[in-house]
Amino acid sequence: MRTWARIAIVLAIVLVAGSCTSAALPEKGTIVIATSFPLSGADRAKGGPAKAGVAYAIAKTPVVKGFVIQQHDYDDAVNGTSDAQKAVEDYTSMCDDPSILAVVGPLDSTVARSIIPVTASCGLVTVSPANTEACLTKDAGGCDPSPTALRGGKPNTYFRISVPDPTQGLALAVFARETLKVTKAAIWSDGEPSGNAAAEAFRQGVERGGGTGVLEQELDWRNTDTFKSFLERAREAGAGAIFAGAASSTNACLARAAGKGIIDPKKVSYLGPEAIGDSHCIVQAGDQAENMYFGTSATDPTEDPRNKALVADFQKTMTGKDDYGTYTFASYDCAAILLDAIGRAIDAAAGKMPTRKQILDAIQSTTELDLTTGTYAFRQTGDPTAATMSIYGVR
Repeated sequence: MRTWARIAIVLAIVLVAGSCTSAALPEKGTIVIATSFPLSGADRAKGGPAKAGVAYAIAKTPVVKGFVIQQHDYDDAVNGTSDAQKAVEDYTSMCDDPSILAVVGPLDSTVARSIIPVTASCGLVTVSPANTEACLTKDAGGCDPSPTALRGGKPNTYFRISVPDPTQGLALAVFARETLKVTKAAIWSDGEPSGNAAAEAFRQGVERGGGTGVLEQELDWRNTDTFKSFLERAREAGAGAIFAGAASSTNACLARAAGKGIIDPKKVSYLGPEAIGDSHCIVQAGDQAENMYFGTSATDPTEDPRNKALVADFQKTMTGKDDYGTYTFASYDCAAILLDAIGRAIDAAAGKMPTRKQILDAIQSTTELDLTTGTYAFRQTGDPTAATMSIYGVR
């Protein structure tokens, strides 16, 4: 059982001859942890809480073995949404700054695909709290380029604590079978690598449990007329659930809305990976949003009673209107992983400023680090060896 204690540090300020002195700060140097999140426009609703999670972690551990830890925030948003080219520019700037030894981010998988070649080229470790695209870490079939080609054959410097889409598909199949008691499911995908991988994993999970994939189809999500014919066939086949290997951006929830008059949303559940769970998607589903379930790897730490004191302290300490959200504690954990690795990297450097390579080696040797959203160690590919995920439902 973990307990959390708040430690008050009192700095005595002594006035002497018209000047003041205070407790001396460590003189070893400064290590910067950068962040890369959308911090402006509409996507600030996701990026602001993620930034606050990192800030809270650093506030709790401001000095590691004599080195002051600082945070440098980069905004990857353009016109309110994460932008891959902006992120590439930011990560290139990070690579050129020797004080930046690690990064927490990004949130968007498309952005991650763009910055992985940059981080690999300069050996800069980045840990994402949110990316779920399978092709970022392993060849899930149809990956172009493959993860190895993506980083130019260089050592992997990209890590994530989130659950890849195929794993979410498999978990949702178990949920559909064991909780929703579904034996027949219709499955569609948007033709994207992540969507296809999630859909295939869901089908395998359903069939592994003795169920049946009564219909499986790749749809042209740009032509919403294709949704109705698919849904009519799903009804005729007796599907008790429909799985969308798709995202908000590929009209996953417009497909649910298209079922009005065809599919009874109270009787036929609609499932998909994390990418169907944003507020925009749920609004698109309209009055058909009933019984929509989606997986997410940003597990809510409040579900674990061990985190009660930590969550309460965060809410007392971080009082900004954008400080608490979906990725707050996932980002907190990413920063905690880096702080732990930095400490071990300093040891490897005999107490001196560690190199980026030593940070990378320390991340890869992380073992059973127990944090708010899970217990972490990493494969060479950058995926966690085990991860916790939640499944949310819409009512």
